[in-house]
Amino acid sequence: MIQIDDAGSGSFVGGTCIGVYRPETNEYFFEIIPVELYNKENFKYKYYLDEVVNIVSDAFKAMKVSKNETIEICRGYMFEKLRKWLNSQGYCWYMTQISGRVQDVVEKNYALYTEKLGIPKAYIQYTKYPFHFHKLLRWVFADFDNRINLCKTGWNSWSKYEHIKPELSYSVMKQPNIFCLKCGKRIKKGSNIRVLSFTSNREQFVYLHENC
Repeated sequence: MIQIDDAGSGSFVGGTCIGVYRPETNEYFFEIIPVELYNKENFKYKYYLDEVVNIVSDAFKAMKVSKNETIEICRGYMFEKLRKWLNSQGYCWYMTQISGRVQDVVEKNYALYTEKLGIPKAYIQYTKYPFHFHKLLRWVFADFDNRINLCKTGWNSWSKYEHIKPELSYSVMKQPNIFCLKCGKRIKKGSNIRVLSFTSNREQFVYLHENC
């Protein structure tokens, strides 16, 4: 059996991880859809859906997937073109709720990928919804010029907030265990900080070291 799942399609930062798994032999194949396919020019043409087909096609070749194997696909829009491709190639497939090891590994690979992009590991681990849009906005605005190109700027939700100009103020950190969203390092309680504030779904605050 072959299972196909994705992670990161709902994350504003980064591309999307596509994972293909064969549970009988514990074989995996993973690839990231480049975030460039989600920019304003490419997003409207849904090129990211074509890339799903390319990734799965490469996975099937590498894993020598036969037409006799049953294929499980996660429900969702990411596999819209893949389903048509599987039909055209004569594969036997069905949609289902993907869970278990394949889901865990795909999500873990996506988390590792976002760490490489610069999102602090602690920000991912200790936030209940680590890839929530408005939480990620705080990370993006902490270093906007260097991070906006890592985002899915073709999303309609981004168009509502792309003209935000955060306000800068200065303060003293009163809380423990707060991380600077620019450098990713812990901010010491009692130290001087810069604070960026803006409003999205609610008032948001970005805490930075004084010299970051």
